[in-house]
Amino acid sequence: MRRHHRGFTLAELVVTVAVLGITLALALPSLRLLRERAHALDALHGLTTSLAAARMAAVARGRPVSVCPSADGLHCRTDLIWDEGWLVFVDADRSGQPAGPGAILHHVQRAATDLPVRATAGRHRVRYQPDGMAGGSNISLSLCRRSDGRLVGQVVVNLAGRIRSENSLERELPCPFQP
Repeated sequence: MRRHHRGFTLAELVVTVAVLGITLALALPSLRLLRERAHALDALHGLTTSLAAARMAAVARGRPVSVCPSADGLHCRTDLIWDEGWLVFVDADRSGQPAGPGAILHHVQRAATDLPVRATAGRHRVRYQPDGMAGGSNISLSLCRRSDGRLVGQVVVNLAGRIRSENSLERELPCPFQP
């Protein structure tokens, strides 16, 4: 009696691997865009959440609360670069720097990505007053792609302290700064 072995032939395996390779080659650009979109939405959400938390903290505590870019998680940067992260801190003396580690309410550290974040020229921090207002002038935090210099999204804070985020992934807008 003869037994039949079930399995795949070499030709069947080669064809299967070839089809899998072609499918992956077609899917990789879409996966890259999906990954980029996830990073952009994560950054927009992180900024929006931190700004909203700072506004609520200022109202709840009855003291000014600031949000500023930070590289080390302890001090504010004085430039417009928010790439490495930001701080939310009680700014009771309105100095623009945390009075100490106890004044820091929240610290966000960003991983290195291809999406730099920059603030509007002349506005390197957002300070919420105890009434929830963000005096001075409007500030926009813009995210852009380094690869093609396109705007990915913005978080805008107006004078009343209202926060608005704009997703620009579907539109082909130029970046307001040189990434």
